[in-house]
Amino acid sequence: MQGVATESGTTGESALIGASRDFAVTAHTIVFRVVRDELCVGLPFAAPGTSLRRIAPSALPEASAGDDGLAAAARLAAARVVTAREIVRIGHGGVRVIEVAGAGAPLLSIVSWAIARPITIAAGAVQSVEADEHFVPLSALPTLEPATRAVLACAFDAFLDATLADALTRRLLPRHVLFRKTDGFNGRSPFESALGGEPSAPTEPDLPIFVGLLPDPFPLSSLRMLYERLLGAPLDRGNFRRQFHEIIAHGPIKALPIFERGVPHRAGQLFTFDRPAWTRFASR
Repeated sequence: MQGVATESGTTGESALIGASRDFAVTAHTIVFRVVRDELCVGLPFAAPGTSLRRIAPSALPEASAGDDGLAAAARLAAARVVTAREIVRIGHGGVRVIEVAGAGAPLLSIVSWAIARPITIAAGAVQSVEADEHFVPLSALPTLEPATRAVLACAFDAFLDATLADALTRRLLPRHVLFRKTDGFNGRSPFESALGGEPSAPTEPDLPIFVGLLPDPFPLSSLRMLYERLLGAPLDRGNFRRQFHEIIAHGPIKALPIFERGVPHRAGQLFTFDRPAWTRFASR
C-alpha cells in the first residue's frame, strides 16, 4: 500500500471497465476512555505551527507487512494519544473515502477504535477533562473538520456495535435499545475484501466493552452511566438493577463486601468482573 491505493473495477452499469482511482491511504484509530467519570474521545491538537484544531490520530500502513501492517498502523495511531501499555483493546471500525479540499487524491481512511484504561481522580479534587489535553467528553465535542468527524462517526458506530453485541449487554439492556440500528460496516465497503481474509473465529468470546473502560472494582452506577452516555438516553434504574443482579447469579460479575469511599452520595457496593465465569456465561 505504502500510502497509495488504487480501486479498480466497476461500481454499476454505467462504470467503465478497467476504470481506476488513486487514493492516499491513512490508518486512523480513535481512542475511547473514561476520564473522571466522563466518556471521552482522544482527539489531540494538530502539530505546532498550524491552526489550533482537533484531529483524528493517524499513521501510514505498511503494505509489505500484510495484515500486521494495518494492525501496527492502528497501534501507532493510538499511541499518539496514549502509551501502548494503556491500550486495553483495539477493533476494526471500517473504511471511509474522504474528499479533502485542495488535496490531489481523496483519502482512503482505514478506521479502528481502541479502549484505553480509565482515569479516576481523588474525591474533592478539581480538574477538568480538558486538562488531560488529548481527551474531550463525547457530550461536549467542539466543532470538528468534516474529515475528523467522518472518522470519529465511523469509529463510534463500530465501537457501539461491539458494545451492543456482547452477551452481558444483551442481558442488561431492554430490547428496544438493542435493536438500535447502527452502521456495522461489515461487508459494506468495496475495500473490505482487500484488507485481508475473513477474520478467524475467536477461541473465546470477547470481553464486554466496560471491562476496559471502568476501573476494577466498579459500582453499579458507573456501569449504568456508561451505557447511558454511549446510548445518549436514560435507562430505567429499577430494571437495570434487577437485570444486573440476575447476571450476578450466573457468575460473570461478583459482588464484593466493600463499598465506595469519599463519594458525595450514598456509597454504592462494588463489583468485579470474573473472567473464568465469563466464557461459560457467554456460551449460553
